[in-house]
Amino acid sequence: MRITDVDIIPIYPRLVARAAQHNAHYPNWNLRTVFRVRADNGLVGFGDFRCPPPDQSTVAHLVGRSPFDFLANDFNPGLGGALYDLMGKHLEVPAYKLLGQKARDRVPVAAWSKPVPPETLAAEVKRAVAEGYSTMKMHSIEYYDILEQNRAVEEVAPPGFLMHYDFNHNRSLANVLPIVTELERSRTVGWIEDPLRPTDVEGWRQLRAKTRLPLIMHPTPLGGLAEIHLGMADAYMIGGQIGLALRRSGALTAANSAAVLQVTGGTLTKALAMHLAAVIPACSLHTVNLQKMTGREEGTIRGLRLDLWDDDGTPEFARIHHRVTTEGPFVE
Repeated sequence: MRITDVDIIPIYPRLVARAAQHNAHYPNWNLRTVFRVRADNGLVGFGDFRCPPPDQSTVAHLVGRSPFDFLANDFNPGLGGALYDLMGKHLEVPAYKLLGQKARDRVPVAAWSKPVPPETLAAEVKRAVAEGYSTMKMHSIEYYDILEQNRAVEEVAPPGFLMHYDFNHNRSLANVLPIVTELERSRTVGWIEDPLRPTDVEGWRQLRAKTRLPLIMHPTPLGGLAEIHLGMADAYMIGGQIGLALRRSGALTAANSAAVLQVTGGTLTKALAMHLAAVIPACSLHTVNLQKMTGREEGTIRGLRLDLWDDDGTPEFARIHHRVTTEGPFVE
């Protein structure tokens, strides 16, 4: 199998009504680029990514080559994902089998929102809950009070729903500590990402020692291993290129550190993220172990319980038993 063509296709998916009102603040935020890779055996691989379309010359070197020449590639995730889609179709296996050993059967996915006023965030949380999400990520921003936003979340979020707040790595310890101290009292705050400038090693260490909230670092300017060794965060965000994500995940797994996988784009990007998270043991947070059954680490889901069901001879027991036997654990 050889690659014959690589098409680069910019698209602008229609924004839903609730998001269209924010287009003035975030122009082109719905821009996606689709990558279509064709092979000489008639197969086609697809991927997408949230990026402007690169120049066609950047993919010319792929033509005439086997896609298997680019395992664990460091291309952008849209192109990299399209190659894995093509390889998986050729071998008739899911893409994760080409990425590593499966670590879990379920991968929790977080909802996501742009920075919005408190009342809009409350509506976004309601929407996310209705769609089955139990986690939402949102960036803070200078013109909305994060404490007011979170109070609005507390009014509508059901038990167990948690926010992942990204603080944009632009604060000092003196200013961020009082905010985090207030937020950690909330039942709806699960994680704080990038509360300090990424080079403030001692600030990260002090904040981590003073708060019970898990701190997520993204990016890792010292390379990743140094941040882990220095104990700067509780979890580290990985994503972007497939090869880079796999390499960094090895260090996190060896260090028993948690990872959050973030790859931004459309539905094809989300599918790629699911395949990656399925094989990265460290992805034990969202886009993520009661191991294989829930996708999360043991003890992290409130209200979870097991009821044993002995065979009572009913058709319903027979139906469920057959499904579990043939498909494995499931959620209805």
